[in-house]
Amino acid sequence: MGADDQGQPADVTPHDDGATERDDGKGAPAGFDRWRKESAVGGIGTGIARGLQAVFAPPPDEVVIVAAVPGDPPDADSRVRVILDPDDPTKSIAVVPPPPPADPLSE
Repeated sequence: MGADDQGQPADVTPHDDGATERDDGKGAPAGFDRWRKESAVGGIGTGIARGLQAVFAPPPDEVVIVAAVPGDPPDADSRVRVILDPDDPTKSIAVVPPPPPADPLSE
């Protein structure tokens, strides 16, 4: 064992910075991930790979929740309604409800 300048025993334990393996248990070297994220060539390669994945990979299955509710919304008469005519856009209309009556107690 060696000694430092003060005569104390030197710490000779190997420094483990975790650069040999990733923490996720896959065993791939962390240096590759660092190179991929920090170097220009790695960034370009990652961008190309993600672009190809976006083009050729099947879209992810997303859960869609749909619930049918019978009838009109409770505030249907106080909303703006738009009725579109797909055959003749000039026949499309927008129905604007009248303003609510003024509250005599608030004056």
